[in-house]
Amino acid sequence: MRALAAEGRRRELDALLDAYVRVRAPEEAARCAAVDPPVLVPLLLEAAGRASAGRHRDLVHALRVAGLSA
Repeated sequence: MRALAAEGRRRELDALLDAYVRVRAPEEAARCAAVDPPVLVPLLLEAAGRASAGRHRDLVHALRVAGLSA
């Protein structure tokens, strides 16, 4: 994911993240974001928001529990 972001391949990155937040638990997405929070937290939150308000809320909670700013 970081490589796609670094290369500016936003469409591919969005498609990957949209699928990821739909099929993975919010806690797993939060663990994934821990690799590079400044880049991945906003991207995952955007993808979760596109999925649903509930998915976004659950990810915000999981990020807070993991100690990552949301």
